[in-house]
Amino acid sequence: MRRFRFRLAPLLRLRTQFERSSKRELAAAMAAVAAVEQRLRAAAQGLADCAAQAGGTGPVAQLARALETGLRRHQWRLGAELQRAQQKLDAARADYLQKARELKQMQNLRDAAHAEWQRTAQHAEQAELDELARLGRAALARAAHGAEA
Repeated sequence: MRRFRFRLAPLLRLRTQFERSSKRELAAAMAAVAAVEQRLRAAAQGLADCAAQAGGTGPVAQLARALETGLRRHQWRLGAELQRAQQKLDAARADYLQKARELKQMQNLRDAAHAEWQRTAQHAEQAELDELARLGRAALARAAHGAEA
């Protein structure tokens, strides 16, 4: 029996590589969002610390208020950076889902072709077994007919 050969196998391999690459890009985009979120949390903690120190009138309070202003600007920039990172993440997620869908379609085609190949091979094998059985019965009949004569 001949081996199963999917004629679109090179395309299936290519789609698999595209899906894998897209998955890596998605992971990188998720890591970028997580990093910006971590920096935002650190800035928020810094703001809380500055707010606690800014209540007085001494040089520490003045420094805390100045630092608080800088941290607010930094937090605003991080918010914009988070928005950009979120957009890249959304684009990477959409791309990954598209690539995964295309790969799944190609795998379904391969599975359908393999199932059809199996059915065809089973039918051919059954036909061969039927032919051997028919030849065996014919040989037995000839042997029985020859023995009678």
